[in-house]
Amino acid sequence: MTLLEDDSLAVEDQFRLFGDKSSFALELCLASEQPDRSVPEDSVGSWGGWRLWVGDVNFCRLQLDTADGPVEVQEVRWFLAPLIRWLVGSWTPLLHEAHLPPESGWGDRRPRWARLAYLAMMELSGDSERFRKWQDWAGRHALRSAAEGGLVPDIFFQRVGDELELSWGDRLQPGGESATFLLEDGRARVPVDGVGEALSAAIDWFLEQPSVARAPWSGEVRETWRSIAEGQSDLEPLHWYLDSQPKAGPLSNKLFAGLDVLGKARPVIEGAWLGILAPEIAMFGDLTPQISQEAAVTLLTEFYNAKTQDREPENLSELVHDDPAWTSASPFEAGYALALDVLDEADPDPDAPRTELEDLLHGLSICVRNVELGEQGPRGVALAGSGLRPTILVNLDHPMNRGLGRRFTEAHELCHILFDRQRARPLAHSSTPWAAPSVEQRANAFAAMLLMPTTRAKRPTATTLASLSRGVSILADKLGVSRIALRRHLANLGEINDYERDHMLGARDGWAGEERSGARWGFG
Repeated sequence: MTLLEDDSLAVEDQFRLFGDKSSFALELCLASEQPDRSVPEDSVGSWGGWRLWVGDVNFCRLQLDTADGPVEVQEVRWFLAPLIRWLVGSWTPLLHEAHLPPESGWGDRRPRWARLAYLAMMELSGDSERFRKWQDWAGRHALRSAAEGGLVPDIFFQRVGDELELSWGDRLQPGGESATFLLEDGRARVPVDGVGEALSAAIDWFLEQPSVARAPWSGEVRETWRSIAEGQSDLEPLHWYLDSQPKAGPLSNKLFAGLDVLGKARPVIEGAWLGILAPEIAMFGDLTPQISQEAAVTLLTEFYNAKTQDREPENLSELVHDDPAWTSASPFEAGYALALDVLDEADPDPDAPRTELEDLLHGLSICVRNVELGEQGPRGVALAGSGLRPTILVNLDHPMNRGLGRRFTEAHELCHILFDRQRARPLAHSSTPWAAPSVEQRANAFAAMLLMPTTRAKRPTATTLASLSRGVSILADKLGVSRIALRRHLANLGEINDYERDHMLGARDGWAGEERSGARWGFG
C-alpha cells in the first residue's frame, strides 16, 4: 500500500475547514504521525491531505488505479508544505494579476478562460521561446505549480474585476498516469474577498501547527507571510492588477499622475489583498499600457464629471439586470437574445427602416460624450450604476469610430451599461482587447443585433452574386452600418450561404474556407 492509498487521513473530523464550501473553501489535515524517512527537507512535518471546494464541488476527488482495482480518494494526499509555500510565494499576483501574457491575432477568437488560453498557446508554441512568458505566468496562476511531486488538480486562477475566475479540467500529470481527477472541464467565479479570507485563515492555521512550527524550512515562509498579512506590500496588489508586475508600471504611473493633476487622493491598500476595486481603478485595468498620459487624465476627468447624487431613470433601471457573460454557453447567442429583448422593450420606432439608436439612448437618459483618447485609447467607455450618471464615452481618435463605426460603439457600450454591472457595483468599463473576452464578445453580438435585427436585416432579393452584393450595400446604408459588418452578420444569421459570404467578404477578410463557429463571429 502506498501513502496515497492509505486511508488514515480519511476521517472527517481531522480536516479543518476554511471558507464556505458553497462558494470557496480549503480543507486541510495534518497527519498525527509524520513519516520519518524519504521526506524532502523543505516538507518535513507537513504530511497530510487537502481538499479544494468551489460551489459545493470537491476538486480533489480522484480515482487511483491500484493492484486491487480502482480506489476513489476524496483528497490530495501529500506534503502540505508545497501548497502553502506556493500560496504564500504567489499570493499577490495570484489574487490580483488580471492580464494574460499579451498575444496578437486572437480577436473575437480569444479563448474565454485562462486554462483554455494556456493550453492553446502550449499546443501552438510549447517548444518555443514564445511560450516562456506563459510558463512564467502559469507559475503564478496554475495550481499544479504547487505539486512538487504530488498529484494536484489542473486549476487556473485569474483576477476578473472583483472576482477570481477558476477554470479547470483533467489533464495528464507527469508521474500521475494511474490517477484521474473526477472533474469535468468547467469554470466558476468567486469573490476575491472570499478567497482571500479562506486562504489566509488556512495559511495561519498551518504555520501554527507544532510539527510545522519546529521545522527549519518554515521560518522563511512564516516571515514572508507575516509581511504580506500585515500589509507591508504597500501598493504591490494594485501594480499587479494594472501592470502585471510588483512595482509601478505604465498604467499605475499614469493613474497616479492623473489623480495628482485632478487633486484626487491616491489609493490606499490595507491588509493582505485588494478585494473590491474602486471604479476608476477597474476602468484603468483594461487599458493598454500605451495609452497617453493626456488621455489618462481626460478619462479620469470624464469619470469624476459623471459622478452624481441623482437616481438612475426608472425606465433605464427596468432594463438593467446582472447577467454575467461568462455563464453563457455562447456569448454571441446571448448577445443576440439580449438585443432583441431590448428592442422589444425600448425600440423608439419599430417601423423605422433602421434602429434609431440616438433616440433610444436619449429616451433612456444615457449621455453620449465625444472624447479624444488617442488611437491607443479604448474604443468606448461605459459609466453607470450607483453614484454615476449613465454615460457612453466615444473615443473620436479610435480608427473604428470613424464613419458608421461609432454607432456600433454606442450600441456596444449600451450592452455594458445594461448587463455588466457586477454584483450591482458601479460600472466603469473600458472596451479594449484587454477586457474579459466573454464580456466583449457578448457586447459585440448585442451591438450587431441591435443595429441589424432580424426584422430589418433581411436577405436582399437577387438573382446573381453581383446583384446580391449591391443589395447588401444598399441595405447597409439603410441600416446605418458598415457593409462588412452587415455581410458578416448576414452570414452568422444564415441569410447568405458560405459561397456568397466568401465571394462578398473576400480572401482579405480571412474567412474563406472556415467552418461556421464562434470563431467566425466578427462585428463592427
